[in-house]
Amino acid sequence: MRVILTSQMGNKLDSINELTNNDILHISDIFDSGYIDYVLKKGSPKYIVADSITFFSKLKFYGLPLFAESQTRQIINGIEFEKNIDTINCFNFMINKKQVNRFLCIKFVEWFNLSNFDYTWSAVDQKFDMVDIIAELNLLGSQSPLNTEARSFVLTPIQLKKRFIDFTGSAITNAGVANYGSNSWTWRNGLNNMFLNSVISLITETSRFQKAATFSEKTLYAMLGLTFPIWVGGYNQANEWKRIGFDTFDDVIDHSYQNYDTLIERCYYAFLLNLELLSNIDKTKELRLIHKDRLFKNRELLLQNHLGKFVDQEISKFPEDLRSAMPEILKYFR
Repeated sequence: MRVILTSQMGNKLDSINELTNNDILHISDIFDSGYIDYVLKKGSPKYIVADSITFFSKLKFYGLPLFAESQTRQIINGIEFEKNIDTINCFNFMINKKQVNRFLCIKFVEWFNLSNFDYTWSAVDQKFDMVDIIAELNLLGSQSPLNTEARSFVLTPIQLKKRFIDFTGSAITNAGVANYGSNSWTWRNGLNNMFLNSVISLITETSRFQKAATFSEKTLYAMLGLTFPIWVGGYNQANEWKRIGFDTFDDVIDHSYQNYDTLIERCYYAFLLNLELLSNIDKTKELRLIHKDRLFKNRELLLQNHLGKFVDQEISKFPEDLRSAMPEILKYFR
């Protein structure tokens, strides 16, 4: 079978005129419904394999956390992790690239007047084109979670100040900071303390408007930093992370935000449903101590290559022809 890679290596999809039942398409990184429409105009590959997205509503594909697995090895290499918990902040978030759910994350931090948190933000732009969010709000009509004041507020520029870990040779673009150092470097040079000193991580994985779940270093940092995760914007994120084998602390965090149809709802309810935890440092600090063994277990799973074991287990269930072709994809991650 022919393996087509959409990454920098191998046969590029743009150069392929037709996809057939003899093709395996490996989609690298994040994709949305528009990209799938573009793919299917070329024909129907027998299999679609994704390396970052593990769930995509109404799409038949094979999703593996290959990118997260490879990033785990890079981040933890040579690091001796802190064994003590020292809580200072209710929550943290880290945002570089300009994306809609990340803009909304900061806007809702501001809207709810939250103050006990730590963060990094490149501040490449305080504004965002909210046409699609307005369309969602209009579609929701009377069911919109935002009143008139809140709706107006999310359309205003971000007021939060820039706070970023500087790396020699980095470059600011219109979308974010490029060449920011490796994910391992940023962890060693500031992110480690930010996560370890926080109870909750507001994780802003790449979420446009697709109903999808994806995992990257953002989720990994939350586990390595011994924090409770809240995925702002992602669909079915907590369920997927639990399926992969991690504790999502459903008895602590209300993850029902992940089931809402629209992006604006998933972002808003991530805050509203967990507002007390995001604002009450005494309560969140106590919960972190109560559940510290579970938090350490999540970290230990990463340190013991649980993601790699999960990937191998999933591949063992694949159809034989797809399983036989997987080394052509795996060689870019292992």
